This record gives sequence, structure tokens and C-alpha cells, in this order.
Amino acid sequence: MRNRPLIKTLAIAGVTALAVGMAGAPSHAKSEAGSSGQGFIADEFTYGFFYGTFDQATNVALFAGGRIEEFCIGVGEPGTAPLRVFPRKSDAVDLKVNAKHQPIHLYYTAANDIPTWLDNEVCPGIASDEEPPVPFASGVADLKVRITVVSADRQEVFNSVSGKATGTDGTTYKVRGTADLVVEGGVPLGDPKEFVGFKLTEIRR
Repeated sequence: MRNRPLIKTLAIAGVTALAVGMAGAPSHAKSEAGSSGQGFIADEFTYGFFYGTFDQATNVALFAGGRIEEFCIGVGEPGTAPLRVFPRKSDAVDLKVNAKHQPIHLYYTAANDIPTWLDNEVCPGIASDEEPPVPFASGVADLKVRITVVSADRQEVFNSVSGKATGTDGTTYKVRGTADLVVEGGVPLGDPKEFVGFKLTEIRR
């Protein structure tokens, strides 16, 4: 299985290439004028985000964009959403996503490191025809993404999902996951415990 960074916020190399390429407005992209008059380029954003708790006896993992088994297929980015790309005079590029009704799934896991759990247990098990983990709750959320591509080697990244999920036992949860970090050379800087936020609240049963 391929190696993933400590926290998968996006496929950095792919997003950087997209931003650089779209700054030149390729023929397949659609240029539009934003509400403020600022021009942007419209395209599609593919993603696969996850967030979770740390250091608990049983951790909770939130997967946004698809079910856990879909993260083991292809590039592991099952979600899609409309993307707006804003080239700046400074040569930086801003990528923005604001989409509703994105799929989310909640899982229990004994692992404290989601990428390692995926690479060493979940994905190899699925490849060996084992049944994938079953989410204890599923629902939809609002997705927000803001990425500033400062250069090919540096990106400033923020993403969040906020929504509700219903458990297999009928319990409803309010859930929010966030990541706010800097990526250099394709590697997130810092400890995921510092730049990943996660909150799960039971709202009724």
C-alpha cells in the first residue's frame, strides 16, 4: 500500500499542479466573475478527508467524502465538490470550496493514527477480501476548503466539515472536524494533535 502523510488533508502535489495549470486558464476550465468582480476559474475538487480523536481508549474517526473502503481505492479521494480557483497578482493561487450535502461516516477504532490504520490494517484487509469496518453513524455535512498555494513547495491549508450523522441505533450526532496547517514539500508541519480539531455531540436518541 502507498504511504500517506500524517494527516491526509489533500493530495498536495495534485492540488499544486492544478493551481499552477489553472492559473493559465486551460481550455477545459470555465472562467467566471465572482460576486465581487474578482475573476475565478471553476473546476471540480476531489478530496478524501479524515479527522478524529487522539489518545482515547476507543477513538472516533470521521471520514468525509466516502466510506472507509473508498479511501483504499485509486488515489483515495472519493469525494467531489465544485472548486473555485483565484489566481493572485502575487503569483499565489487561492482554491476555495463551499459545498453542502457531502457524505460523512463515523467509525470506532483502537488506532491512534488513522493513516497507519488505513495502510497497515484496513486497506490490506480489504485487498485480502476481508469485510471493511462498518460505520456506526452516517450522514451529510457542509464542506469548506481554503488552500493558498504560495509556491510549489508551500501551501496554507484549512478545511472543515460540519453536519449531522445518524447512528445504526437511531442516535443522532452533531459533528465537526477541522484541519488548519501549513504544508511544505508535501509534508504537513507540526503534530496532527495541534492542527486537527474534532467534536462529536449526541443530540438525541
